[in-house]
Amino acid sequence: MIFSLVKPLALKAAVNLNIPDIIATHGGGECRSLSVEDIASHIAAASTNRKAPHLEYLFRLLRYLASYNVFTETSHAGGVVEFKRYRYGLTGLSELLTAQNEYSCVPQLFAATGKVPWEGLQFLHETVMEGCPAFSKAFGMNAWDYFKTYPQESEIFHRALASDTRAVMASVVKVYADGFKNINTLVDVAGGTGSAISMIVEQHPHIHGINLDLPHVIDTAPALPGVEHVRGNMFEHIPPADAVFLKDEQCVEILKKCEEATPENGKVIVVDAIIEEEVGCVQQQMGLRFDIEMMAFTNGGKERTEHEFKKIFHLAGYRRYVITKLPSSPFSIIEIFKV
Repeated sequence: MIFSLVKPLALKAAVNLNIPDIIATHGGGECRSLSVEDIASHIAAASTNRKAPHLEYLFRLLRYLASYNVFTETSHAGGVVEFKRYRYGLTGLSELLTAQNEYSCVPQLFAATGKVPWEGLQFLHETVMEGCPAFSKAFGMNAWDYFKTYPQESEIFHRALASDTRAVMASVVKVYADGFKNINTLVDVAGGTGSAISMIVEQHPHIHGINLDLPHVIDTAPALPGVEHVRGNMFEHIPPADAVFLKDEQCVEILKKCEEATPENGKVIVVDAIIEEEVGCVQQQMGLRFDIEMMAFTNGGKERTEHEFKKIFHLAGYRRYVITKLPSSPFSIIEIFKV
């Protein structure tokens, strides 16, 4: 755990050097690979001053990432200089770092290795001692005020959020296809720039989608077919709809607002991580990592076990719920019903 910081920062360096896209575009042979010198020449060609990278250092970065299966590494006989013996190609991991990949993880990578998480998590011990968000200790304001104040950081955050949403929603719209059939109006609460609701409406064009978020977020949202962007605060009012769609950080107050917004036969659809009970499994580890992030960066946000979800559903006035787990993911679809 102590040395895990090196891996994402090495990935970031490779993306900043455009290495995944260079290999994807120019890689040759059966393995679609390039030599260190070939990669270096393309990096130089793309730089503003056409400066070539240091070949040995480039090789050492590629070799390190190849050891974690980020790139393939093939060698051949000959070559007095060590790096001349190797060629590097893409794997399934590095393909997720290319620009042409619909589900590119580059936005999440830049958000995870940026200023906000690094500085915020430095104060995690004070969160534990004082019960306050580490983010507020680091930046002197809560996350939402910070993103309003610093639009560039807000853009990094919301790009990552949109990219993560696309990956999760690709599974949601497939697994939950029948669940959307009887919904005519659907409001996505805290929907960001509309990534999730647009994917739902695209697959179910009979639905009128409403994307609710704070004004400074909606101001950056693109026009989307079948989606109405609404400026507002989910703690104050949620537009009426047949169903409400929620992602992450739910609480009793928001669920009560959802109850007010939906008819008696309506429902709330929550997509969130459920902390697994099995100690040490990958899904539990991911859910608990999300929980630490919520603890550090939000005021009272948390991930929950099924038992904890059941408790807040009851407190918010809901009678029953149904859980559908998404494959190969810590996330689940939770349908909540009034009756």
